[in-house]
Amino acid sequence: METVSVLPVFPELSTTRYQLREIKVKDAQELHEVYSDSEVVKYWGAIPFESIEQTASLIQDFQNGFSSGATIRWGIAEKTSGRVIGTCGFHNWAKKKRRAEVGYEIRRSEWRKGVMSEVLGVILPYGFHTMELNRIGALIHPDNLGSAKLAEKLGFQAEGQLRDYQFVDGEFQDLVMYSLLKKDTKW
Repeated sequence: METVSVLPVFPELSTTRYQLREIKVKDAQELHEVYSDSEVVKYWGAIPFESIEQTASLIQDFQNGFSSGATIRWGIAEKTSGRVIGTCGFHNWAKKKRRAEVGYEIRRSEWRKGVMSEVLGVILPYGFHTMELNRIGALIHPDNLGSAKLAEKLGFQAEGQLRDYQFVDGEFQDLVMYSLLKKDTKW
């Protein structure tokens, strides 16, 4: 019988500037500033959150996803201040198939500061080694050039455009599937 790793406790990871930790309800206010920003969620597949209750509900979804083994989503906290500036992690985790998808978002004020390069440089190896993933996918809106450039810099390859893949705010949107395979990484 095949064994697949299970995470009994939420793992904390660290980079030079950030602590990656479990997201708690107490983080709702800081994260609401992320999810209520129309520019941040523009390509995320959602409309901006209007209430802190929506953000608290999303945090509960992240916690439930971890408990069920389908998701692991870290809060990105600055080491110096403890302020949570965004989230990152894996969803659609198919353990037996050894694959998951990566997702991330941060405050607009933190864009173009190397945050996601630093954070993904820690969670991608974690996914391949600790979670025993073979494939990590990333679904990116075709107009999200910054995210596409980041994915390519990290070694992801574009596989193709998924037409009308998501429905957001009354319209269908295409997404591009990117993938990174363990055998193609330096980790």
